[in-house]
Amino acid sequence: MPDARDRHRPREGRTAGGPRRRRPGPHEGAALQGGRPHRAHDMAEGAGGRHRSLGPMKLVDLQGVSLNYGRIQALDEVSFQLEAGETLGLLGENGAGKTTCLRILAGLLLPDRGRVRISGVDLYPEPQRLARRLGFMPTGLPPDQRVTETLDLRARLCGFSGKRRAAEVERLVTLCQAGDFAHRFNGTLSTGMRQRVALAWALCGEPDLILLDEPSFGLDPRQQVTLREIIAAAARKSAVIVSSHGLDELARIAGRFLVLHHGRVLHDGPAPGPLLEFFLDLTGTAGESDSLVESTAGGVS
Repeated sequence: MPDARDRHRPREGRTAGGPRRRRPGPHEGAALQGGRPHRAHDMAEGAGGRHRSLGPMKLVDLQGVSLNYGRIQALDEVSFQLEAGETLGLLGENGAGKTTCLRILAGLLLPDRGRVRISGVDLYPEPQRLARRLGFMPTGLPPDQRVTETLDLRARLCGFSGKRRAAEVERLVTLCQAGDFAHRFNGTLSTGMRQRVALAWALCGEPDLILLDEPSFGLDPRQQVTLREIIAAAARKSAVIVSSHGLDELARIAGRFLVLHHGRVLHDGPAPGPLLEFFLDLTGTAGESDSLVESTAGGVS
């Protein structure tokens, strides 16, 4: 990995004085070119890209991660670790750095400084090596693809083939309750339907790390209950990071919370009381017209 502390040397994908170029992510087809991912210490991989853990390991390890968008500091020395079985709630007002953090973990953005390790392996400078171990909800789905075609592509990227691939697509359709619209084009789906397909994409192959950005957006109350059950089941084997503006919903999903404010970590641990009150007190945003606050006007039960 290039020396992340050297700000003056142009990196691959950037030109001196020029704009940042987005790195090709492991979820955009690069996995097909990178071959099988490297095994990390005590991880054994099986058919279809699945794996089993032979001992305890920090699945996620961020150390001093920083990133600037021009003069704007999106992340400032962010550090945390996460193990299998943990569900971390990522909190912060708009612009706090939540989505940037998730995109770095997904291999879609190269940090200016710091180190990112997944299952004991450095994520950068070759994030495609770990593509099968990362599950990230895509922000958009190809409108001219059918749901089953989209999930079949994801299963292929995760290393499934033949009957196993078809079985994995069927499992994902059932898991995310997409059976009624599995053969429809993505472009004809409602917001809630698209969210379920995006969730299925993220869960394909039972990845080590599952990254969910606003997963409950567009879901009705019954579907939100199902979402919590799906996340709880996934977290038995994986580490899960969930970013959401809905604090009442997030409080039911996560037991640990990382609060970002202007790109810095303000808190890492359980909330000592009602989540909304704790967040407002910690960030000093009480009384402000913030989308996070507005979306949780009912408070946290």
